[in-house]
This record gives sequence, structure tokens and C-alpha cells, in this order.
Amino acid sequence: MKSKIPWIFVWFRGLCGLTPWLFQFFGWSMWIPALLIPLALLSDIYDGILARRWNVVSVLLRRADGWADLIFVLSYTGFALVFRLEMLAPLLGAIGALGIYKGISTAHDFMRYGRGAAFHFWSAKLWALPYYAVLFELLVGHEPLWFFWPTIFMGVVAITEEFIAVRLIPIWMQDQPNIFAALRAYKAQKAEADN
Repeated sequence: MKSKIPWIFVWFRGLCGLTPWLFQFFGWSMWIPALLIPLALLSDIYDGILARRWNVVSVLLRRADGWADLIFVLSYTGFALVFRLEMLAPLLGAIGALGIYKGISTAHDFMRYGRGAAFHFWSAKLWALPYYAVLFELLVGHEPLWFFWPTIFMGVVAITEEFIAVRLIPIWMQDQPNIFAALRAYKAQKAEADN
């Protein structure tokens, strides 16, 4: 049973991504998809914690977790851009700039490692908090968007930390709390290989 719980969380988060579109199609209240946002965030936090604690981590689970995150975030973001565009119109320049920066960073990952970086720094996890909060605001139509600029700020911090880490560390690594821990781990691996 323990091996199934992280998978349940991953599937839950991925399927949650469909809800705003379904609720919009049927004309139902957006409060249910909005309330799923904090539950999806909790599932994202605890699937990894429980998988590591119960020693059921696998490559497949890691990939599924990443895909569930992507499905959820892109679906809710796409919904907001389609159905809440009037709320976002004055902010599209900042959104576009951050998107371009993230695109450049991801291309840099693939040039360096042949795949996306997976440091999972705390800055990226902290970025999720205001991001999910602004998605909540958008779904329920709350104005002003209190969490928009904190989301942009944390996005710049998280992308920059990863970009610098990828530039400094020539090997693909995962599950590091921050760039300093990643550099220490890399130096330790290099010293061990040299001996």
C-alpha cells in the first residue's frame, strides 16, 4: 500500500489539471477547481516526502511526478490565459519575459546535460507558493492579483539559481536543497573520483 500512495498523489494532481476546463464547459462554479489548487500543492510536496521516507522512489515515479506537475501547471495556466485574459492583459509583458527566460534556461539545461535539470532547489519549491496562489486568484476572479509580482520575483530567483548551477556543475544532479549544497556534492564526487 505504501508504494501506491505516492502514485495516487501523482495521478490526483495530473487529473486535477482537467477540472477548470470541465467546470467551465458545464458552467459550474470555479470555486471547486480553485480549492483543488492547495490540495494539488500538498500532493506535490508529500508524494516525494513519502516516497523517500518509505524507500519507494523510482525513476518512473520521478518522471510521472514531473509530468503531473507539468500537466497541472500548464493546464491551469492555459485556462487562466484563455478565460482570464482581461485580468492578465496589463501584465502580459512580464509574463512573456519570464517565459522567455525560462525557455532559455531550459534550452541551456539540454545543451549542458542532454535533458532538463532536476536539482529541485528550495527556490523552485518556494516559487510554487505564490504561483499557485495567483492561479487561485485568477480562477475566482479576485482583483487585484496580490500574488502576481511575488510570483514573478520568485520565478526570476528560481530560474537564475538553476541557470547558475547548470553553468557551474558539469554533471546532472538531483534532489539538492540549494546551489551551495549542489556544489559541495559535486566537489565531493569529483574528489572521490580523483582518489
